[in-house]
Amino acid sequence: MKKLLAPLVLLAALAAILAGCGGGGGGSNASSNEPTGGGGVNGINVGNCLNEQDDFLVQPSQVVLTGMSPAGVSFTLKFYDTPAAATAAAKKKNPKTTAVVENAVIDFHGNPSPYAGAPPAKISKVELGNIRDCINSSKS
Repeated sequence: MKKLLAPLVLLAALAAILAGCGGGGGGSNASSNEPTGGGGVNGINVGNCLNEQDDFLVQPSQVVLTGMSPAGVSFTLKFYDTPAAATAAAKKKNPKTTAVVENAVIDFHGNPSPYAGAPPAKISKVELGNIRDCINSSKS
């Protein structure tokens, strides 16, 4: 029995050591707070803010976020270096399915109408405000 117990203890200790080395998420390093989305905005933080605070379902990313609003509207959010650059990029898109918030362009084309004869679903003013709040809170 003692011969079987010693290898198990050694194996458990080895597993504990390996689990503590290199497997961490890296969220505590200094680079996680650096702006990555353009214009001093951290896109990962914006995505996490939307998911955690405002019930969005967003795939966090550095520059382009894709996801769904709480109302079920699918969208893509792309960061630009300046609000002027975002406005210029938005002018190339359909104004009925595009919004500019700070230095980001939100494109929500392709959403179906909520009922027959209605215009396609779009991001609400409240949801745009939530996006604005998350962008502003993530600026460095």
